[in-house]
Order: sequence, then structure tokens, then C-alpha cells
Amino acid sequence: MDYSYSGPPRRPRQPLHSGASSNSLSRISTVSDITDFEGYVGDGSTSPIRPRPSLVSLQSSYDGNSGPGQAQTNYESSRDGGQIYTSPQVGWAPFTGYTGYTGTNGGYEPVATVGVGGGGPVPTRKQSRPFVSHAMSLRRQQQYATIPEEENGFDLGLIKSAAPIATHEEEVPLSPVVVRDPSEPAFDLSSVLGPTTKADEAFMRRLQEEEAQGKLTGGLGLGIRTETTLTASALISATSPMSERAPLGRSFSRVRQPGLGRTSTVKQLAQSEADKRGEVIEVILEDDIIPPAHDPSDVDISDMTGPNIAEGMRQSTFPTKRARSQVFYPQPDWKPFSMRSSYLLTLIVLSMGLGGAQEVLYQTSLRGPLVKFNSPSEIPTGQYFAFKFLPTLIAVSYGVLWQITDFEVKRLEAFYQLSKEGGALAAESINVDYITNFNFLRPFQALHCKHYAVAVSSIASLLATALVPTLGAAAIYLYPDRDTRRLTPDGEKQILISAVWSRMLTTVLFVIAFLGCILFYQLKSRKSGLLSDVKGIAGLASMATVAHILMDFKDMDVATHKDIHQRLKNHRYVLRNSALAPDDAHPPSKQERERYTSNSLSENPQPLMLRAKGAVPFIVGIALFLCLVPIFLFTPATVVTDRAPWFVTALAVCIKLSWGSLETDVRMMEPYYILSRRHAPPKTLTLDYTAMPFGWVAFQGLKNGHWLVFFVGFGTVMTEILTILVTSLATVEGRDFITQGDTDINAGQETVVSFWISLGCSAFILTYMGIVASITFARRQRVFLPRQPNTIASVLAYIHQSKMLYDFVNTSKLNNAEMTKRLEELNEGKGKTYGLGWFQGRDGQSHCGVDEEELLSGYKFGYDYSRATKPWEETVEWL
Repeated sequence: MDYSYSGPPRRPRQPLHSGASSNSLSRISTVSDITDFEGYVGDGSTSPIRPRPSLVSLQSSYDGNSGPGQAQTNYESSRDGGQIYTSPQVGWAPFTGYTGYTGTNGGYEPVATVGVGGGGPVPTRKQSRPFVSHAMSLRRQQQYATIPEEENGFDLGLIKSAAPIATHEEEVPLSPVVVRDPSEPAFDLSSVLGPTTKADEAFMRRLQEEEAQGKLTGGLGLGIRTETTLTASALISATSPMSERAPLGRSFSRVRQPGLGRTSTVKQLAQSEADKRGEVIEVILEDDIIPPAHDPSDVDISDMTGPNIAEGMRQSTFPTKRARSQVFYPQPDWKPFSMRSSYLLTLIVLSMGLGGAQEVLYQTSLRGPLVKFNSPSEIPTGQYFAFKFLPTLIAVSYGVLWQITDFEVKRLEAFYQLSKEGGALAAESINVDYITNFNFLRPFQALHCKHYAVAVSSIASLLATALVPTLGAAAIYLYPDRDTRRLTPDGEKQILISAVWSRMLTTVLFVIAFLGCILFYQLKSRKSGLLSDVKGIAGLASMATVAHILMDFKDMDVATHKDIHQRLKNHRYVLRNSALAPDDAHPPSKQERERYTSNSLSENPQPLMLRAKGAVPFIVGIALFLCLVPIFLFTPATVVTDRAPWFVTALAVCIKLSWGSLETDVRMMEPYYILSRRHAPPKTLTLDYTAMPFGWVAFQGLKNGHWLVFFVGFGTVMTEILTILVTSLATVEGRDFITQGDTDINAGQETVVSFWISLGCSAFILTYMGIVASITFARRQRVFLPRQPNTIASVLAYIHQSKMLYDFVNTSKLNNAEMTKRLEELNEGKGKTYGLGWFQGRDGQSHCGVDEEELLSGYKFGYDYSRATKPWEETVEWL
């Protein structure tokens, strides 16, 4: 635990003046623990004196801007605006061994302690607040800068820690003062696993009692503070062309627009300034009454000591607004590259371009065949590739581009809802899942929740990944039919474009372009509220440590999604200043309460593709498809592909979509699987495979040594290739290649080499997929979590009582790289690791979730460690 002084460093001790009286030094020793005293006037000369302050005088507050001859006295502000100066509290301090003298009756009194965060008696110096105006501080320093001298004696025997008296010839330097980084917690609770003294044990019990009563400790739940206070007149005059100098000393980013009223102008300027500064700004709308910004009289002690039990577990998260004032929060708008304007415009233009190109091909086909040949060997290699593989390759790549955007839209939709002006209910934000839900059901779920961006993106992605490759395969056909080609194998063959399938493909492409325009408008008209990407457990933990959202998950360690929904369905949450916070000021309407009576989340702790119900049918489907390919090629069943060549392509698309679901489940569960194996490195908390784009996840899995993630991610790439290969085999008569051996086959559009390569690669990919899917099911079918971590609420329920949250205080604005670096620095030399299981929480009780090691026990499905170790708390039902 860190009890070091956090104020600015002091200047070296000056020599003692020969004319100093004994009583003056006695007075100095009396006030040294509450006053930053410097200097006195005696005998017509000045000799500054710096008395040695006590390191445990928790009432002292030093101002680094104080000049010579000035002193700043710690004070308490009364509610009526007057200042009440505290009397010195001195006595024995167990942390430094200092005994102070009162100067009045010679008595000894214990040093008072001040709680931090949850109100516990934390032995640390209170930080000086930067919100008091400089002018007021200067007036106080001038008024109380000196202490008059008196000719009285003094007894240094009463001061056990008195500093030695310096002479004119030499100076005795003060002990070095350790300055704490203000971004660190007020005290270090990483040592809570083993208190060494009875005082530490009592201290920990006090903290646990505070947590058990719903009061967060250690800097958690301090709430969102206003960082700057401005006036409406200052905002307006700063942008006025008549003002020669802005009163705020800086220019504003947005000029006042003509035609707006005063209120609208102030709001617009204030929001622009909050966005530019990245700070929470309070604007005073009354110009005649300008209270000092963040006066200490406005400090609510409950913000530091936790909420009142009578008022519930949660305290006020947001700054209390004065009369006729308004608080403006910065509204960042970070987006991944696939959701930015340039990427979306590229998709829109590409959709329209492909639609136009398809229509041009059709019109060209009406005037004459695209390609004419008697034998496939006559076709040049480039031209053969252009009509044989290129159309399917373009269609598959186009679908992948839309999949990337759709995945990010679904992943970040909850944050868009939370960053709205009125926030969102839990069922619309922290308790919604679009990642693991079935592909074809996502648009309906999104429409039910009024998440129109997700609905539009899901429909566009399904059309691009499923219909475009299928229709593209059906639009190109070989003339004449297969029977005629077999009768006259050396006859002329033509590649043409089907009128029906081509027009359907063109229509679908333009519909996708239209949906892209809608999505572009939706993403441009709202803000994400994020400064950077939120990745892994660490990303959510850093956003949850500011407000009291963690207390909403009390006793929900092993709760199901249904239980979480029932608890939170009427709670509203917001995302403000990179912090997740509950918003009790706006209760849900009757219509909202009736809309979300139930949720569609699965109660099974394992995702569908990692349990027998989903994995076994998928593996059987791969095996059947592997058998169907040669059946369609070498048996009379080839008539199916001759009449409907798109059928095989549609089957390949279904295999691809199912494999995508398997990959999504593996991505989501991998960090938790690593934690369930115990003693995971700190970077596991920032690991998030779900946020990685297509193909990149395989590379990262290989880099991190997560082989299952690598093989599954590599399989996703191979499924796209499989679609291209089976499409090329759909119009081939395989029996000709068996009967005629290596001779040229003129009845189709395949050469001997291309046919066997395509068939061999298709069989290899399907075999690879079957083996990897079987291994994945065998290694991940064991239940190692109480519920799926597919929602924000589910993850917060896992960490709401974790002691590791102390490491995430004041980290809500760090990006993933900075967060990883911070965890590595905090854990450097400590060997701290993390695990998933049962641990002792901050309240002293047993909890299930993610925390730093050592844990009490690992997690076993159906086994409640907390009840097993406390059987007396079980309720016995007598028959």
C-alpha cells in the first residue's frame, strides 16, 4: 500500500535566523501538519523558514504555484460560501512514528484518516483539487501567509521527529518526497491476498464491509466530473468578430451560425468545445451570477465515500448541475476502417459498378457469344481464367468485403445505442447479441430492437455473400446443352449470359448499393461515443470502473442470460466520456417495458457450433457434400447440375456460412478458454479475436501460438476457395474424363488438368474442414463457463467483484496498445497472472469470474464453490 505524499516537492531548508524566538518555533511545530508555512519577519529582516511537515498530516494540501512568502492553508468550505479553517489535528501516527504537540494543553490526539473511493480509512494524503480558481487561491495565500513572532521559549523534547537546525554555513536537505502519479489509484490493493499485520487485516475487513454494503473502493465508481466550467457569455464573445481577444484565451473550432437563437448557439458552441477539448464542460447560462468553477463547497462527499445505503447501492454518476447550467460531454466518433465513409463509398460504387458490368455483359451476349470454341485447349489461358474462375472470384471477394463491414456494425451497435442522447435500455445495448445469433434471424431481431443499421447491414451482407455468388454461377451457361455436346463433341460451343439470372443479379447488386447508401447515412448521422476500439475484457473493465454500473451485477456471477435480463430489463445505461454508466434519471416508458419482456439469448453456456446439437449436423453435412461432389460428376445424377448449375454453388455457400458461425464461436471463446486453464498472461485480458478482420485472425492465431484459432481461421479462407472450385465443376461431365483418360475432352469447357486439379482441391478442402471441425468439437465441447460471454452484461457480471479492477482505474481513455503496455508495466516484476474460476472478491465473499491469481478454485459446471465451502448457508427442505 502506498502512503507517500503526493504534493509537489518542497524547497531545501533555509538557515535559521538568529533572532528567532522560541515561541515562534513552537507555533511553527504546531501548524506544520496543516499549513504550508514559509518565512516570517523579525528584527527587520527576512529569513525564510521551512518547517518539516508530517507525512501523515492528511489535511495538508500544497500548491505548486505558491511564491515566496506565501502559504496555502487547507480549508473546508461551508455551504453558505464561508471558509471554515480546520484546527490542527496532531498526534501519534502508526505509519511514520511522528508525535505532534498541540501547543495548547500538551495533549496527544490520533491523526484523522480520510477514506477514498468507497469511504474506507485509507491512509493516504488527499490530492489537492485543481478546480479552485487561481484568484481565490492567491487571495487566501496573501491573507494567511505569515505567522506573527512572539518572544517565548520552546521545548524541542516534545517533538520526537524534529528536524535538525541548519546553520548559515550548511543546509540540511529535506527527505526526498515521493510524488505519486495522479492516474494511479490512491492505494495499492494488489497485496490484499496476504495482510501482514493486524492493522492491515482490520483495514481489509473495513474495505470488504464497504464493498458488501454497495460502496465501491479504491477509486472505483468515483463518477464523471466536470473538468471545465465556462459561461455562456464567454462562449459567445469568443466567436464574435467584434471581440479583439477571446476571454478564454483560446479560439473555438466552430463559428456561430446566423439565424440561431441564443440557447441553440450556446449549445452548439459548448458541444463543439467539449469535442475539441475532449473534456466534460459545464456551461453557466446566467451571466450575472458566476460561481467559481468546482468550488469545494460543491463537493459531494458521497462521490468519494460511496452511496448512502438508504438511497440504494448506486450513487449519482453525473455532475450535479447548478441552477440554469448544462453539462456537455465530448462525443468522440471512432470507427473501424470498414465503417468509415471511404470504405462504404467504395462498396457502394463497387456494387453499382458490378451491376452495370453485368448488364453490359448481358447486352454483349445478345449481340454474340462471349467466347466460341470447339475444344477447351483452343482458349487462351487468360481468357479461360476470365470466364471460368474470375466471375466467381469477384463475387466471393465482394461478399467478403460486405461481411467485414457487417461484422463491425453488429459488434459496435451496443455502443452506438449507449452513446445516444437518452441512452438505451439494457435489452437494447449491454444485453443484446448479434454476433452468435443465426445469420438469417439477425435482421428480424434488429428490427424488433429498432437497430436499423444492423438490419440494413445484415440484409446487404446476406445478399452479397449468398445470392451474388449463386446468381453469378447461374447467369453464365454453356451452349448447347450437355446431351448435344456429348453427341457432337467437336462441335462449336458458346458461352452466353442468361437473361433471367443476369437481370436478377443486376437487381440484387443495385439493391445492395441502395442499402449501402442507407447504411452510409445512418453511420454518418450518429456517433459511436468511442475514442478507440474496445477490445477484450480489459476494454470493458476500463469503461466500467468510472461509474457504479458494477453494482448492478451483484450476486450475478453464475446467473443465466435470462436472469440478467430480468434484473436489468428496466435499467437504462449511457456511454459518456468513455465510461459506461447507469442512468436512473430517465426510467423506461410503459411501451419500452412491455416490448422487452423476454430475450432470445440461449441459456446454454456453450455456443451452438461447439456442442453436439450444432457441431454433429455440420460435420455430417461436410461429409455428405464430400460424397455428393463425385456423385454429381460421375453418375447419372449429373443431370441435376446440368439443369441447375447454381445448386452446387448454393450448397457451398451454406457450408461457408456454417463454417463462419463455427469460427465466430471459437473467436469469442478462446480468451476465456485460456483463462479457464489458469495462470494466463496479462495480454489475455486485451485479447479479442472477434474484432479482427477476415483472414487476419488466422495470422494472429499463428503468431500467438493458438493453433485451433489458426486452423479454423485458415479454414475460413479455404471455404471461399471451395465456392469457386465447385462452381467450376458444376457444368462438367466427369465420366468423360474417366473413360478417355488423358486425351482431350471436347464435350465441355474443362481441360483434363483443370478438372483434376479442381476436383482434388475441393476434396482436400472438404476433408480439411471435416477434420478441423471434429477436433474443434472434441476440444471445446466441455463446458468451462457459466454462460456465454456474448454480451457486455455477461462480461461485466464476470468481473464486477474482481480485485484486478483496481488496475483499470483512470484507464477509460486508453486504446488497446496503451492498455496492454500499462498492464505489462504494472505487472513487471510481480509475475501477476489471471484466471477464470472462484475467487475472493473485494467484499470478502466467494465469486465466480475472471480475476488475478491465485484463485480459490477453478470452475466446474454445476459445482458452486461458495455453497460447497459454506454448507450452513444451504436451505434444507425436509420431506
